[in-house]
Amino acid sequence: MASQRILFIGGLLLFLSSLAYGLFYDGYLATENHRAVIYNLDMALNMAAKGDLTMASAFANGFGLESQMHDIQSRISLHLALAGAMATAPLWVLPKLDISERLKRLLALLIIFGGILLAAGDFMQVMGSFKFGFYTVIAGYAWIAFGLLGYFLYGLLAMWISQEPRSKRRNS
Repeated sequence: MASQRILFIGGLLLFLSSLAYGLFYDGYLATENHRAVIYNLDMALNMAAKGDLTMASAFANGFGLESQMHDIQSRISLHLALAGAMATAPLWVLPKLDISERLKRLLALLIIFGGILLAAGDFMQVMGSFKFGFYTVIAGYAWIAFGLLGYFLYGLLAMWISQEPRSKRRNS
């Protein structure tokens, strides 16, 4: 498959998966998560008002965990949309680059799979593997950055090489 197709189809699939997860999260998970956050906050305040600081602390901890889950789950569709946008960015410069198709495909796959790693890392954090999920998200960002940096550097190199040599005399 050509690198342009990889970037276009991969970016489109990342955008569509962002929309699908956003619909699923907002339509189903967000209301349950919101209820859990409000319940834990309400119970923490009630227990603190009654003087039961141990239970208030436990509910405050539950509030923090539910709030963190909300942040992570809402970030999944953002990461997918970001990766989709990053995949479409090099499409305008790709035909102008005079590098091998194999290298173009490698850079395109780095961007696409970097976006998949971003979402996978967030899913790992939701499932309870916070540390490994965090490092997977960082790896996803790194893969996207390496892919975009490769296109950027080769684009700069192509511009530099394609410039016509200038005359040494200024006034002719």
